[in-house]
Amino acid sequence: MDFLIQLIPTILVLGLLIFIHEMGHFIVCRMTRVRVEKFSIGFGPEIFAWQSKETRYVVSAIPFGGFVKPQGETSEEQPAGASATREGDYLAAPIWARISIVVAGAAMNYILAFVLFALIFMMGKPTLAPVIGDFMEGYPAKESGLQKGDEVVAVGGRPVTSWVELTSRIMDNESDSLALDIKRQTRVVQIVIQPKVEEGKDAFGDKTRLNRIGIMPSEKYMIEKYGFLESFQKGWDALWITTWMTYKALWRLITGRLSLKALSGPIGIVVVTGKAAQLGFVYLLQLTALISATLAIFNLLPFPALDGGHLLFLTIEAIFRRPVSLKIQERLTQIGFFLLIVLMVVVMYNDLVNLHFFEKLKSMFLR
Repeated sequence: MDFLIQLIPTILVLGLLIFIHEMGHFIVCRMTRVRVEKFSIGFGPEIFAWQSKETRYVVSAIPFGGFVKPQGETSEEQPAGASATREGDYLAAPIWARISIVVAGAAMNYILAFVLFALIFMMGKPTLAPVIGDFMEGYPAKESGLQKGDEVVAVGGRPVTSWVELTSRIMDNESDSLALDIKRQTRVVQIVIQPKVEEGKDAFGDKTRLNRIGIMPSEKYMIEKYGFLESFQKGWDALWITTWMTYKALWRLITGRLSLKALSGPIGIVVVTGKAAQLGFVYLLQLTALISATLAIFNLLPFPALDGGHLLFLTIEAIFRRPVSLKIQERLTQIGFFLLIVLMVVVMYNDLVNLHFFEKLKSMFLR
């Protein structure tokens, strides 16, 4: 039952992202005068369909995908006896138009992510305040003169406004000592601490130098809210960080420095989206922005069966003034689909392991 409840916000989020993505393809098709035969949200059996003069609009049963089908997408679709492409065919459009159509879906997802990030900062994003809640044993903060309830207002002379910013400044410190400006009741005092330097791992599993002083956050939250223009700047910063982290993770996957076990799939998305929805609307918006940006980046990878694969073929055609053989495109696309299915199986297995599904199943049979 809990999984079904979590499924509802997932369907809404993925439905929005798929609609925006396919709408990008659709709009640019219209702008470049390429006719669209079918606009589908989802796969499988049709739940609802509507036929316009040129396009059949469909909502299907399986919400994890969608597509826009342009007219005359391949040479095999030409009417019997036709020697050339027809007006409105995808293949009749100039190369720049076809490239624009392919890129438009990911571009729309990227734009949506930017708008959502900016909207989050306009609405106000709940974040942990830089207030000390407790101390860790074996670290210098406990014997430094710091007290529970102290609010850290600056680190090394640089202001901090959130717990994330506070911990980031401590980690980035490169000197032997660290000055913390503390707001205690009505006065501000400065306490100098010598951080404990340890070797740890970052989010990608790489060894890194860690500075720790041994403080833990309180349960005090604050609303991080900005004006209109500053929200768009903050939104762009968030999008840039998301993009950089995603490409960094992809590169580590390709080079084998990041395990496939780190990947999550549809089941994981359902669980995470459901939890985000329970935390509140802002958290759901933030997750939607992250998924939208990741979808845009992943979709433009030069991999057959993705938009990036089509973009690669079109780029080769633009350079060499002739299209890639249809048989080669079809063969590479088939291989691409097969590899995507294998990847999907792997990430779904990861999701089940992370949810301890197999342990629960084993315990059921051993009762």
